[in-house]
Amino acid sequence: MKVITKIGRQKNNQERYNIYLNDEYAFAVDEGTLIKFGLMKGKTLEQFDIDEIAYEDEIAKAFNKALHFLSFQMRSEYEVKKKLLDAGHGEAVVLEAIRKLENLGFLNDATYSKALLETKKRTMKKGPRAIRQDLKKKGIDKSLQDEVLETFTHEEQLDIAMQLAEKEVRAGNRKTPTQVKQKIQDVLMRKGYSFSIV
Repeated sequence: MKVITKIGRQKNNQERYNIYLNDEYAFAVDEGTLIKFGLMKGKTLEQFDIDEIAYEDEIAKAFNKALHFLSFQMRSEYEVKKKLLDAGHGEAVVLEAIRKLENLGFLNDATYSKALLETKKRTMKKGPRAIRQDLKKKGIDKSLQDEVLETFTHEEQLDIAMQLAEKEVRAGNRKTPTQVKQKIQDVLMRKGYSFSIV
């Protein structure tokens, strides 16, 4: 049995605290973990308590790292999980952090997929096949890919394909009509449009 003899705020990170047991440094914890376990001077801890506190603090670290990662742009669950695993966090810790992120609304593959579709459609003028590839790379499951891509109507695809074709016609002033037609087909296929659109 060990007794907390001192709790000190870290100099470099004001949200973390050093915990001293029996006058020796033992471990550091996040502010939330400190409050959750009611850590204060004079409290006695068993080894089981220390292990539980360490596990909870590891989840807090993974959660904070994921929040930082998400602060730059929206991400899929797969991307966040991969980032945390690559950072050396254990599978159980990563799953707990992801569950917490989902419960708080910071991580939602359905919302992410819809946003990705709109972005690729508007800014890169990509077709359904190319967008499906992007969704697949981001770890989005097939049923969600299908659901999101159903919202990309045939009319929208035709409209975007026409914009791309018109752009190629304007750029191909020194080409024969056959060359322009071939160039349009190549661009539309590369952008992920089906033969029916091309």
